[in-house]
Amino acid sequence: MTLTLIGHDRRFAVEQAVFNYFPKRDGGYAVVKLSESGRLASAVIGYNGQTANGRAWVPPDTPPDNALRMAFYRAAKQLVEPPPWGALTGVRPVKKAIELLDNGQNVVKAMQRRFEVSPARARMASDCAARAAALRERLGPRDIALYIGIPFCPTRCAYCSFVSSSVERDAGLIDRYIEVLLEEIALAGETVRALGLRVRAVYWGGGTPAVLPPDRFARIADALGRHFEPDGLWEHTVEAGRPDAVAPDKFAAYRAGGAARVSVNPQTLDQAVLDAIGRRHTPGQFFAAYQQARESGFAAVNVDLIAGLPGDGAESFLSGLDRVLALAPENITVHTLAKKRGSAPPRPAAAETPGRGGSMGAMLDGAAARLRESGYAPYYLYRQKFSEGGFENAGWTKPGHECIYNLCMMEELCTVLSLGAGGVTKAVSGAAKGPARIERFFHCKYPLEYIGRRDTMKDSLAAFAAVMGDYANGQRIF
Repeated sequence: MTLTLIGHDRRFAVEQAVFNYFPKRDGGYAVVKLSESGRLASAVIGYNGQTANGRAWVPPDTPPDNALRMAFYRAAKQLVEPPPWGALTGVRPVKKAIELLDNGQNVVKAMQRRFEVSPARARMASDCAARAAALRERLGPRDIALYIGIPFCPTRCAYCSFVSSSVERDAGLIDRYIEVLLEEIALAGETVRALGLRVRAVYWGGGTPAVLPPDRFARIADALGRHFEPDGLWEHTVEAGRPDAVAPDKFAAYRAGGAARVSVNPQTLDQAVLDAIGRRHTPGQFFAAYQQARESGFAAVNVDLIAGLPGDGAESFLSGLDRVLALAPENITVHTLAKKRGSAPPRPAAAETPGRGGSMGAMLDGAAARLRESGYAPYYLYRQKFSEGGFENAGWTKPGHECIYNLCMMEELCTVLSLGAGGVTKAVSGAAKGPARIERFFHCKYPLEYIGRRDTMKDSLAAFAAVMGDYANGQRIF
């Protein structure tokens, strides 16, 4: 879509709207104007031989981007089916819900009225905002979360764009990677102690952490116990990942290392879909892995599913969800397929993925109804740039089993210190009320790069310490 901006240069805000309503960007044009005061915006969109106009006004002291996005939305909804999140763009719609909650407004009504969010999504955002606000009250200014990145997988799935290396190809890197990670853990522990920070949540992600042999996992877990204070820890989670990577001895190692939460993620329980996306496991292996996790004594087990995988449909997806619900895990995460640039295309034999407002809506709306009927509620959600139909990824929980790390990370409630390759450290200040100040530190992406650049790891920790020290000296965090 060709863009013409008049009276402003806020291209990012407009491009966000284009991605939201015209994800294929297949032709058409848009002329988006902003008044000199920055309070009145208008948009003219031409698409598929039709033309539509939209206008929006915002009160004083309101960012002009709000007017631009709303004007674009009001024009776009005349040409395409409005997305479930209405005029909201960006990956964190719950942030707007938290803002409304802090201002004493009815979140559901305000999101429907101001942003034309669908009733179901407004309710989801309200539920998530309430849980985020409750955790925010528990968190102290010195509290942080810790992420341990294990960027290795048994094989690469067709839909995935995460930074990870296939064990089939790069198994020889694992021990070298662990040696550098242990060095970083020691330095990070020293930094955290010097700053007077407290780790409240530990989360192992990837990749697939379950590719680590039990003794390698134990080495890392032992280092965490030695270099960080375990007494103040509220939560320790291992996203074990694929069912074909776990085993009873690995679950035992997670429990011995202090983890009380674990994720086992089949993504689908349809064998044909598993084959289409390159997952080398069966539904039976998932059920066996889930049973092993239960027998290992975890307090909470999470199961991930993805809606919209190649060859899947609403009936198959919801049937798989019903089978998961019969197991009664504490958490179920429902993802929307996102076609990212780094992922491989689906196999030619796979059916076309459902698009905006079609089967995807039936999958997610059906899932929400079943989850609520089974006693689950959404507690965090986020959107991805190229997610099908503009829908969301949502974590659902039984009462009292929310994952603290997920809430902290998604809603930026506290600092998240990331260790290992592929992660991003977020230093957060001023999150108690109002907008937080956030500094990001991007780590080396790939295992080999991480192994060869210890200086980058050390520089990142030093920069993190300097920023956190500035927050403290400015009395914004302590």
